[in-house]
Amino acid sequence: MKKSIIFTILLSVCTIMGYAQAGQVKAKKPRIMVRPAETWCTANGYMQQNDDQGTVVLTPNYEIALQTSQDLNLAISKIEGQMNERGYSTVNFLTSIRGVKAQAGRNSGMVSKTTGSSLAVSFMDEINKQAKADIFFDVDWKVSTTGPKRTVSYTLNAYDAYTYNSIASVSGSGQPSFSAEVPILVEEAILTNMDTFLAQLQQYFDDCLQNGRGIALVVNCFDDGSGLDMEKEYNGKELREIIEDWVADNSIGRSYNLVDDTETSMTFQDVKIALFDERERPQDAGTFGRELRKYLTSLGIPSKQGGSRTLGRFELIIGEK
Repeated sequence: MKKSIIFTILLSVCTIMGYAQAGQVKAKKPRIMVRPAETWCTANGYMQQNDDQGTVVLTPNYEIALQTSQDLNLAISKIEGQMNERGYSTVNFLTSIRGVKAQAGRNSGMVSKTTGSSLAVSFMDEINKQAKADIFFDVDWKVSTTGPKRTVSYTLNAYDAYTYNSIASVSGSGQPSFSAEVPILVEEAILTNMDTFLAQLQQYFDDCLQNGRGIALVVNCFDDGSGLDMEKEYNGKELREIIEDWVADNSIGRSYNLVDDTETSMTFQDVKIALFDERERPQDAGTFGRELRKYLTSLGIPSKQGGSRTLGRFELIIGEK
């Protein structure tokens, strides 16, 4: 009898523990991509000139930097290793660049069917459309020499890969060393403040999980001479009302900012959307924008995706299927 009671108690405890574990939600961690900071690229001669509609701009030549700087590759590898040890998944920057380069030929002739303009997305936007990183780490360091000793001073910044908002930052210096290689000096220096940095990072990501991540949605009317604009009525409601009502109903906490509202366009900023759908798949501005497009189609309102889209921005053009 006594053994039976003990067995029953143990079985009950195991059952309760099983329910508790089943009820726990596994903490999600962001996907991270580590890249050299623009300041590092400038200091080390890895900038290139590009023509931006007649204006010469300097941009980092990430591919050459990663192909020629062993210190950079090893430093990135060290940081990725530290992230992986802490349960974060990382997306390798060089691998992502090569993926974009392999696809570049297929996109070279693509244009918007509506506007006839070429697809306008930046190199980093193209990279992240494939990699789907949540957070960018930008690392910069400088080596100082005093006699036989070398010291590394560093800065590590984290940015939301969808909005490019700064979300965490640390800087500092490591201990002087007589013999350690630069990547090891960088790793040791960063480890000093890594817990503080990751606490900032996880706090931001947890807030996104609970309250959503902000995206931008741009809706334009296609001028085909039919007089279609945001004031046209469908079933007694203006098109602008239909669109705003849908955005309000489908954003988390009905949280969004309508920053531009004219007869032919609407621009929504900081529209809060869930990071994951019901199947735990990552969501982005495209996911949100395509759902709006489906809704408009159900009302008999033709629309299509615009030529410019990133993970954090979607453009919808109304008036042409």
